[in-house]
Amino acid sequence: MLNFLTRSALSALRRVASVCLVALALLTLADVIGRYLLNYSIIGAVEITEMLMVGVIFAGIVLATVAHEHVTVDLLTVRMTGPLQRAQKTISNLLATGISLLLAAATWSQAASALDFGDRTTMLGLPLAPVIFFMCAMLLVNALVHAWQTWVVMTGKDGDD
Repeated sequence: MLNFLTRSALSALRRVASVCLVALALLTLADVIGRYLLNYSIIGAVEITEMLMVGVIFAGIVLATVAHEHVTVDLLTVRMTGPLQRAQKTISNLLATGISLLLAAATWSQAASALDFGDRTTMLGLPLAPVIFFMCAMLLVNALVHAWQTWVVMTGKDGDD
């Protein structure tokens, strides 16, 4: 059951990122065509672009974490073996968990503030709080994934011996 829920959640995140990316491309195309051919740009295109980028980036962070696809520099770690490599992976994952939690707390504060003050975008008047809460939720999910990966490394179930 847990495996099914995980696959479903990852599939939903992929869909969110994909839909946002396609919408971003289509919006940019329409705005450029409108601006250069029709001398008319789409009102609020920048605001919508920024919100769509939040969807792509923050869903993508979680997907990259799950797949271990973050950019890494392994000049020193490539030579590590056994317990030293396990310690390095554990420390890296713990650090990433902490940073994600710290960013989530800061983002939650910003989202709560945006909600309290009713912050909206300038041109279209779209509420900002839901977008910022989405960012916070994705950072929390990312922290949970890193915490899980820490557990997997610490228990030796990561397949690296």
